[in-house]
Amino acid sequence: MLQAVPGAYAFIGNGEGAHREIGHGEGPCTLHNPNYDFNDELIPLGGTFWVKLVEAKLGLIGVRS
Repeated sequence: MLQAVPGAYAFIGNGEGAHREIGHGEGPCTLHNPNYDFNDELIPLGGTFWVKLVEAKLGLIGVRS
């Protein structure tokens, strides 16, 4: 995809949370595996990453509304 359209990937990992406990599929596996279990606790981290990236690009860091 990056050969066709400029862009970037950001890997935030999947952590060591409860999503890896017994009973949640067959343990750590790749994204497109039917047993993959995304760690929902990482959603705020990923969202914050994108907000901070946009704020930095727009020069909004430290600006109060």
